Order: sequence, then structure tokens, then C-alpha cells
Amino acid sequence: MIRDSQPRVVLFSILLLGSFTILFALTSIGDVSSQANTSLPENKTFNASITNSLQSTFSNTETLENLGLSTVYRSVQQEIKQIMNLAYQSMNLTNSFGNFPLENITEDMQQKYRGIPGEQDTERRNEAKALLANNPYLWFIGMTLPNGDTYFSEPFSSSQENSSKYNYGYRDHIIGALESKNPYLSNVISSAATGQPIVVLASPIISGKDANNTLIGVLALGLNLSQFNELLKTESVGKNNIRLLLLDNNGTKISDSQPTIIEQDSFNDLQSFKNAKNGKLGSIVENVDGKNMTISYAPLNFAQTKWILLSIATKS
Repeated sequence: MIRDSQPRVVLFSILLLGSFTILFALTSIGDVSSQANTSLPENKTFNASITNSLQSTFSNTETLENLGLSTVYRSVQQEIKQIMNLAYQSMNLTNSFGNFPLENITEDMQQKYRGIPGEQDTERRNEAKALLANNPYLWFIGMTLPNGDTYFSEPFSSSQENSSKYNYGYRDHIIGALESKNPYLSNVISSAATGQPIVVLASPIISGKDANNTLIGVLALGLNLSQFNELLKTESVGKNNIRLLLLDNNGTKISDSQPTIIEQDSFNDLQSFKNAKNGKLGSIVENVDGKNMTISYAPLNFAQTKWILLSIATKS
């Protein structure tokens, strides 16, 4: 009798184990199903990097379209690309900026002109003038020596001769370009020539193989923020309740589709800015100046940092 009961015990154990396995599987499926059917909260964020969840719902392009940011995002991105191309052309020695300095800078020149006089090194000055004429998003083009001393800057009068300084070795964009050996973008800073807000992209210039790849200076491209204002204004035409903003990595305003609004220049306390700074794009309702606003946001990669695009609308 004892031998006959053993197979029954084994069989009962197998059936019991199988029942628990099936029950666990059904419970897990129910959990996943309930998570999939959970509605999104009002604060919707989408990671800008490629993730499995993003790939299964929207591509970045589709998300930007849904947020109403697609057109303005592409427009700003195109200008960033062109500015970066200029920086890389100089780094790759495909223009005359890769062959300087040709003139020695005396102490008298530094004090009087903040670099070489306006009539010296006309080849590089003329190339800078041509680039400025063809690129309205640039305000000035300058070249500094490795120690930060200005070699020249165009336009000569407004960006070089009228500057309060001749050495910019302390500026973060100069230091960043020298240390990283790559283009380096500043946050919003005050121009030493005009006192106005400005953003500068600096890129190292390294001589060719014949000179042992020696660092010979830094090219500085000063961006025309007024032109970015015009871009945002154009993109907001017909959208009377929409305000477009470009912010730097600190949350400081770069450009504004409504530049006449007088307020603080920093928006770093907004959750939308913080989300975008962390590489996300999405939409969130926030309180701005006592009003509930719907803010769509997206990050734009620029050199080593990010610009943040915000679209602010009165919540309906």
C-alpha cells in the first residue's frame, strides 16, 4: 500500500506546482495590461534619447509635431548646423583662418586697437567680412592667440576697437575650446564691446602636420541674438497666444518672439526647462506670473551644451 501511494503523491505535487505557475503568469499579465492601460498624467514627458518606450509610441519628429514645435525646431536646428559648419571649417583648415598670425601684436596695438590695426591682415579680415555678410546669424568673427589676446575682430570698430578688453583668456568659451580641442559654446554673457547680451562659439585652430599640429589660436563666432528673435517672431506669426523662447543651459533668455516683454531674464525655475535640460521633450502645465500656462519644451544640442526651446500658451 505504501508503494502504491508514492506515484499519487508525485502526481499531486506536479499538478499543484503547475497550478501555482499558471496563476503567477496570469497575475503578471494582468499587471502589465493594467500598466499599459493607465492614462498619461497631465505632465507628459518623452525622453529625447532613443528608448524602447519612445520607439514604440512616437519618434522625435512625431512628438515635436504633436507638441507644435516641429517647424521652429527645424529652423533653429538649421542655423545651429550652419554655425557649427563654419567652426569645423576653420578647425579643418579649409579657410584662411587656419593660417595666422601673420602680424606681430605690440603693446601699443593692444592698448590702442585691442589687437592688430584695421588695415592689417586684410586677407583674413576680408574673409570674415564676407562670412558676416552671408550669415545674418553672426554678429562678429574674431581670432585670439592661445593666451587669449585678441588678434583681430570684425567688424573692426564695433567689436574690436571699441572693446573694453584685449584679452579674453578668462572667458569660459575660450578655456573650453582650448581644453576640449573642440567647438565650445558660451552661455549668455555680456559683450565687452557693447555691454549687450551675447553668445559666442569658440573653436581651436591647430596648424597642419608641417608645424607638428601646434595650437595657434581660437576662432570666436559671436551670434546675432536679434536675428534669432526675428526667427522666433516669424515662427509665431498667426499664433497670437503663443510665445516662443530660446534659453541657454543656465535658463537665461537668448531670444524671444515677444522681446518687448520686460521681466526676469532667467527661467531656470520652470520645471519645463529642467525637463528639457535633462534631455526630454514634452508638455506641462505651469504657473507663470500667476497664470496657468501650457509649456511645450524641447532641447537642441549645440556644441558641448544644449539650448532649450519653450512654447508658452495660455491654458484653455
